[in-house]
Amino acid sequence: MQGNTVSRPIFVKLLWAFLSIMLYLSLPDAVHAQSNPESVMLGERPSVNGEPTNIEVGLFVIDVDEIDDVNQRFSVDIFISARWSDPRLALPEMERQGQMRFMSLEDIWTPRILFINDRGLTPRLREGVNVDDLGNVRFQNRLTGELATNLEFQEFPFDTQRLPIHIISYEYSTDEMQFSTESVFVTEGDTFSIEGWNLRPLEPEVGVYVPPNAGVELPQLVYYMEAERDSDYYVLTMLVPMSLIIFMAWTVFWMQPNLVPPRIAISTASIFSLIALGVSIRLGLPKVSYLTRADIFVLGCTLLVFMALGVAVLGSRWANSDRMEQALQANAIARWVYLLLFVVVSYTAFLV
Repeated sequence: MQGNTVSRPIFVKLLWAFLSIMLYLSLPDAVHAQSNPESVMLGERPSVNGEPTNIEVGLFVIDVDEIDDVNQRFSVDIFISARWSDPRLALPEMERQGQMRFMSLEDIWTPRILFINDRGLTPRLREGVNVDDLGNVRFQNRLTGELATNLEFQEFPFDTQRLPIHIISYEYSTDEMQFSTESVFVTEGDTFSIEGWNLRPLEPEVGVYVPPNAGVELPQLVYYMEAERDSDYYVLTMLVPMSLIIFMAWTVFWMQPNLVPPRIAISTASIFSLIALGVSIRLGLPKVSYLTRADIFVLGCTLLVFMALGVAVLGSRWANSDRMEQALQANAIARWVYLLLFVVVSYTAFLV
């Protein structure tokens, strides 16, 4: 009996300890966080009651390998670096050794950066940050994938586009966080693997992004690359062949009006060639509702060739109706009017 009396208090203590542990584990995470003030602090902004947290971003464009006109996207390979200061991560002076500490993104405060026009960026490096002894934080990663862009084709094929890399903070307003005006943008345009474009970086633009129906202003940082299309390819494959087709149709005015079969054959062949060439050009562009400079040129040339066909048919009809003199006069006038109209079409398409 005495042995049972001594062991009962021990059993009660063990049972009480077990129940206490189970109760603690069943509590919500928020209650656990209250028992660890440091974790709550690191999850909040470094200066909650002070000035907006300043984020300095550096962006290095390693490569741009494609600009997709139809889908209005461009493929990039970029290296991003973001820096900010979090004094709460500073080590006591006695523990400072001048070494960087790697920390997980889940363990510290981050600015919640988002690429607005992201269409498939993939991080290539380990997710995390490096922190020095003074609490200066640096996030770095390499990203590859596609970004969306709104291309304008009115000036095609002599157009210049602006390719944006659009960054915002999706969680903090401009009163809480801001992007530094010292953010930098670096590229090595001469080493890009893309063909048919000349690219150069523009100055980063720090501003405000207002989501639709959100009623809040978010900090925004936009990097732009100016992309100038190399028009030599289109001059050689579009303008020169199309001009040759126009001059091929022009030869009908130098033939006798009574030569009906060759005149009609040349005119119809010119029309089919123009249509095929115009369709091939349009396949490389999205279905926009406005006319590009190339469209104006193709449309004007098509009308000229139809005019040549009409004059050829009319002249042949006159020649077969004993009105050869009128047919020859129509040919003589059409030769120079045709050239003048071609100059007008070219000027309207590419110089106005």
